[in-house]
Amino acid sequence: MRTDAMLPDLDTVSFDATLPLAVEPLTGAATLARETRLALRILAAPAPREEDEAAAARLEAKLDLALEVALMARRPHTPALRDCRVGLDALCWHEDAGHRHEAGEVLLVTLFPHPDSALALELPLRIELPADAGRACLARLLPVFDEASRQRWERWVFRRHRLALQQR
Repeated sequence: MRTDAMLPDLDTVSFDATLPLAVEPLTGAATLARETRLALRILAAPAPREEDEAAAARLEAKLDLALEVALMARRPHTPALRDCRVGLDALCWHEDAGHRHEAGEVLLVTLFPHPDSALALELPLRIELPADAGRACLARLLPVFDEASRQRWERWVFRRHRLALQQR
């Protein structure tokens, strides 16, 4: 992953990644879908302890395969990869050429936490800084998280932030 200086800084903990990300207008109420809440449970799950490592890794690999096979039937195609910055309360990404969103526009962003996974998070966002002339879109998460989902989202973002710091 390349670090991209063209992505705006976020005012919270964040991480940079190149991930599949799709953007579409939000139709209907801004809610956190059941599938997204369940995906956050997976992403925020604690890592296995060292003494359980081998057995847990085998079981996790089997469960991952079953999950991916089921999800691939639901989502056979993932969106294009985009450089993005994911924070506790905001996301920014490079918008496709020819697409422009207006400040205040409410969108549904489908973010895949791993490039090779069909697991997806659907997040309702409000555009704060629209993309123009080679800049990135900056959008704030709408307040749709229940307490448990919010904690799981934060745990996942912090985990990815720490991982990015370790990889430097």
